[in-house]
Amino acid sequence: MQQRVTNRPPFGIELRFERAEIDQMCVDELEKAKALPATPGPINIESFIGKHFCKDYRYEDLPEGVLGVTAFEPNGRIKFVGVSSKLDDESRSAEHRIRSTWAHEAGHCMLHPILFMRDPSTRAQVFWEQGSANITSDRRFLCRDQDFKLQSANCGYDGRWWEWQANRCIGGFLLPKFLVIKSLEKLLRPSRVTNIPELPEENRSPAESLVSQVFNVSIAASRIRLAEFFPHGSASQLTF
Repeated sequence: MQQRVTNRPPFGIELRFERAEIDQMCVDELEKAKALPATPGPINIESFIGKHFCKDYRYEDLPEGVLGVTAFEPNGRIKFVGVSSKLDDESRSAEHRIRSTWAHEAGHCMLHPILFMRDPSTRAQVFWEQGSANITSDRRFLCRDQDFKLQSANCGYDGRWWEWQANRCIGGFLLPKFLVIKSLEKLLRPSRVTNIPELPEENRSPAESLVSQVFNVSIAASRIRLAEFFPHGSASQLTF
């Protein structure tokens, strides 16, 4: 992680993580909580949050368009984590969306406590005193529907880099790389040149469906994650 002082609200600092760094952090936290399965299967993300980050995790009647919330204490401890009760319509797609939202909030729990610690020695204190944004005045993230729709490499999100980072944790927590690769053994083949596993393009759609089913995530989440590991192209070779 790199920390940079900035003049932009609401925090006065900006945190930067490499993509691979976030993925490894997710695996490390799952291992610490003994929530990482040895074989491919769904991550119990709700239980993980309650066991590892905060005992107060619940479904909330959140405002329309708000999917999740993570609240912090002044010392950076997580106060509570919530997911909108409006999401649960007992459909499979709703279950996928709920799991993604819990994973997104877990990302805030893991990456962002430092943003809510009051520290007079940092520039962030200036923004605390100014009360320049609700995100700091009430020490919580309200994660909205649009925060989950943008999946580009551009971490801007109109300046909301913290939402891009939390979104990155959806794949990190729900689709750990080594488990995804293990689940695809029958659909991969070694490259003739490098011997590194590659995903033939004719197997991409079956692979997306398999990962969706095995890990209980949406096809969209599966597609995004596989595109990271096996970029589209002539080789579709595993990236590291």
